[in-house]
Amino acid sequence: MALPAFDDAWRGKQRIKPPVCVLEVRDRATPDGEPIARLFVHREESYRLDDRDGQVYEASIRLSYQTIEPKHSLRSRVSGDFKASYSRGFREGEASVSLVDGALFFDPIELRGQRIGTYLMNEIVVWAQQWPEARVRSIKLLSGQAQDDNRARRNRFYERFGLTFVYSDPEHEEGVSKPMPVKELTPVTSWEANIRERDPREYLAELLHERERMVMEASRRDTVIKNLSARLDEASNHPVRWAARRLWWRLQPILLQGAMLLAVGALVWVGLRSR
Repeated sequence: MALPAFDDAWRGKQRIKPPVCVLEVRDRATPDGEPIARLFVHREESYRLDDRDGQVYEASIRLSYQTIEPKHSLRSRVSGDFKASYSRGFREGEASVSLVDGALFFDPIELRGQRIGTYLMNEIVVWAQQWPEARVRSIKLLSGQAQDDNRARRNRFYERFGLTFVYSDPEHEEGVSKPMPVKELTPVTSWEANIRERDPREYLAELLHERERMVMEASRRDTVIKNLSARLDEASNHPVRWAARRLWWRLQPILLQGAMLLAVGALVWVGLRSR
């Protein structure tokens, strides 16, 4: 029996990602290195249909995330969410999409800049593209949402998705996005360079396989250690016998070679005598 929480679904010809996945995050500076973080991402979509024509008149998406930490880790798990919504409106041409429900913040701070926020925002933009003609509701940027060290990154984050802002100050601390249709939004896939979506079943199976491999390796090493310990005990309890055995094993190849040479020499000598 299938597990819906981990399987793809379909809306017509559109693929809907599973409700639950694992994000494996590597440092963007070393994307071929080991993962620096892992997160659960839970996807919730809801749709309300008009009884008169069967069309969607309200919809929403919520992407909740939570960091995965080792047991007994000193770091606490951190969680949050990105949310968006769609409304058809009462009159033609009023359809709109809200890409941001309040200010967007991604925690923990040490993972900012690793494209996780880009991944989550891109999922929302792709979801919104179901309604290409809908209007994107204005996004307001406030001075309290960003400090000097990350203001440019905050602005660039939105602008990469095709949003254009009218700023009210030279430092671009505050601004409002210009009106635009959803179809002009630009998906951003740069996250694929250092983030990998994983099926939780596949991910858990790999962890179990790695654990079994490590148990077998530990057992092999334990056997080697026991054998070495037994040899050390023998050397300690019977040093003369141990030394004699060691000497025999070292001299055995030389003695065998000498015996073979003597045998060959004897055969040659016998051959010469018989002539």
